[in-house]
Amino acid sequence: MRAALCCLLLLPIALCAQDAQRFQRALRTGNVHALDRWMKQEVHRMLKGQVHGAPQAVYMGHDNSYDTLVAFLRRQPGVQDAAWDKYLAKAAIWPGHSTIGMRWQKDDRIHERCWSVQEGVPRTINIFGWRPRVREDRQNLRYENARDCPGFVEQQRKYPEHGRHQAPAYP
Repeated sequence: MRAALCCLLLLPIALCAQDAQRFQRALRTGNVHALDRWMKQEVHRMLKGQVHGAPQAVYMGHDNSYDTLVAFLRRQPGVQDAAWDKYLAKAAIWPGHSTIGMRWQKDDRIHERCWSVQEGVPRTINIFGWRPRVREDRQNLRYENARDCPGFVEQQRKYPEHGRHQAPAYP
């Protein structure tokens, strides 16, 4: 009885993991809001990063989460290319931000969309200007926003794969 109950509770979690049919439906119709909802769900599903340890410190890295998501996007039919700003030099300010971009073709037009993701959630909350510290800092991913960004994926392809390139951040 307990096993059946656990299966019923865990089955919806397994079914929505990188739902290719739902992504394809959104891509085929050209509904960018559905793509945004799909990306928000995927970022939330990859909430935790990977712990990297060094003798001096232990830190949380999200590179594998981004690489997995971009690899999934590249495998989908209809998607021309996808990339994230892995090799772009960024300010070392916590919480960090990254951008995932995707290029696809619909009705003989090339569309490009970018999604911004925050890498960490501070412990303060804003209650009418009062900012109490009510929780601990978390190293979770947080979906921020989506926007059209023509040329983002091509720009990321120009950066060298080994070593960071000192280029301005994409607006």
